[in-house]
Amino acid sequence: MKRFLPFLPVLLAALCLTAACTHVPDNALPLDQRSMVIDSPADAERILSKARMTETDDPSVNHIKVLYLSGTPYEMGFQHGRLNYADVRANVKHIVGLAKHYAHEDIMDEVYDLMAPHIPIEEKEEMRGLAHGANLPLRVIHWLHCIPEVSEFGPKERLSKKFKSTFCSNMVAFGKATADGSLYQMRVLDWIRQLGAHKYPVILVHQPDQGNTSATFSFAGFIGCVSGINEKHMAFGEMGYGDPEGERLDGIPFVFLFRKLMREANTLAEATDMIQTARRTCSYVYMISDTKAATDADKASLFVTDPSRVLLFKENMRLVDERNPEDVYPAIDDVVYGGARPEALYDKLTEHYGRINMERLTDTAKAVSLKGNMQNVIFKPKTLETWVSHAATSKKDKEGRACNQEWFYFNFGSALD
Repeated sequence: MKRFLPFLPVLLAALCLTAACTHVPDNALPLDQRSMVIDSPADAERILSKARMTETDDPSVNHIKVLYLSGTPYEMGFQHGRLNYADVRANVKHIVGLAKHYAHEDIMDEVYDLMAPHIPIEEKEEMRGLAHGANLPLRVIHWLHCIPEVSEFGPKERLSKKFKSTFCSNMVAFGKATADGSLYQMRVLDWIRQLGAHKYPVILVHQPDQGNTSATFSFAGFIGCVSGINEKHMAFGEMGYGDPEGERLDGIPFVFLFRKLMREANTLAEATDMIQTARRTCSYVYMISDTKAATDADKASLFVTDPSRVLLFKENMRLVDERNPEDVYPAIDDVVYGGARPEALYDKLTEHYGRINMERLTDTAKAVSLKGNMQNVIFKPKTLETWVSHAATSKKDKEGRACNQEWFYFNFGSALD
């Protein structure tokens, strides 16, 4: 499914050399002046005592960190920024430094202002806490979280003329399709590896005072969700879907819509209602599964969405890509799927049919991932088990794709104990 990002890979090497020249400032105000919550070092320590961070200390999985965050949205953001301070600052400054080569600060401010009325207060407060914890200007955190939405926006040529197409894939299999009858979901993220976000991988376990506990597979300093799972045994993945007429930026960015869904939706039916009633922005494909569902038709949905419509595709339904009718996804019983390389995706799913499990999904990922493959996540929602891989930090060729690297096992269920 097509996605666009306003950075040309041919320029990225040069930009990486010049990014240090693009000033992304620290914040000059002390914390007790910035924060309405923290008045003293004792307040900060109390908030931090509610969280913890673990690190693999393993270069083969990019030293992935797991942050166990709890409390109010502001507190969870502050914990993220302070516990993972160095990585947050390095990743945010690098990506925003690149972005500033393509869009003036005023443009980035205006884009955020369009989105702001539709962003849940929980995410606004979490971004505020993140900025305070990492000692970064809040507007810089806002800019970072605008990038995914702007990258999908049809009239993005107003901001820059230079774009690179990329793709993603998502699939869900269960029942007769899998080795043990359990539901598995895989999300393949093909993006721009030169951005370097995969050098700072994090799993954010949010345990809010109100709402569902969830795990977001993200990158340091980014609270939005592109891949996630919640305690209600639901998994979430996303793909871009071109540039139809009527796209807009004055709506809820999908990275925050996913956070809202994970926090508030208890079933796939509830998530469907929330997507249909949301003020949507750009065209996306969402894949959401709910292993609790009593019927096969309710276990997973592929949503084709844009501001004016939501189309639903269930298991054993044929899908045709409207932008290229030659891209066809034939119906497969107990399988919902879509994404890059439709023929290869179909061939692998049918080859492994009846035996699909974690290992065979890793084989499928190798067949469908593109050169920009920077992250893959496999979910087993019934047991809340997950596996994630990230692109190599030292290899920029096809061998450096995330699908060719070691997979990190994370039992989200243990975070609920």
